Amino acid sequence: MPESSIQALLAAWKTARQNKSTAYLTSTLSYETVEFSPKDMMYNEASQYLAAQIARAMNVPAYMISADMNNSMTYQNIIDGRKEFVAYSLQPYICAIEDRLSMNDITANGNIVRFNIDESFLRADTMKRLEAIEKMLALGLIDVEQAKEMEDMTPEGNESINDTYVQ
Repeated sequence: MPESSIQALLAAWKTARQNKSTAYLTSTLSYETVEFSPKDMMYNEASQYLAAQIARAMNVPAYMISADMNNSMTYQNIIDGRKEFVAYSLQPYICAIEDRLSMNDITANGNIVRFNIDESFLRADTMKRLEAIEKMLALGLIDVEQAKEMEDMTPEGNESINDTYVQ
């Protein structure tokens, strides 16, 4: 083919590709793609690998950041998983923050700052708590008033701190 025919053919192909979704080729020409799919470029595998490395670096279980590669999630209940997460991932940070906030230049002398994660993030479900309270009542370790206080209930009509609101 002469050079002018090749240039005309390429120009027609480029114009057709810019203006239409399809273009026509003759039987003597063939088209080879020059782009790669995300699967060919291994984007998914790379993102899973990086997520797993971040989980390892931050000492966080991989399933908590959706790093499916090398998923080592075991069968455990939610509270056990949370306890493990707090113990292995968050505890160093919690201790550092508590220690700093407990220093005399931030809080009054003799006061200690502590996170109450046991009553929120690590709190067991209602049935388990009630079973434990029932056993303690049966053994005489606590009375009904103490049991109500454990569940943040107002004992015998007295206002508790949790029920007092400032307007």
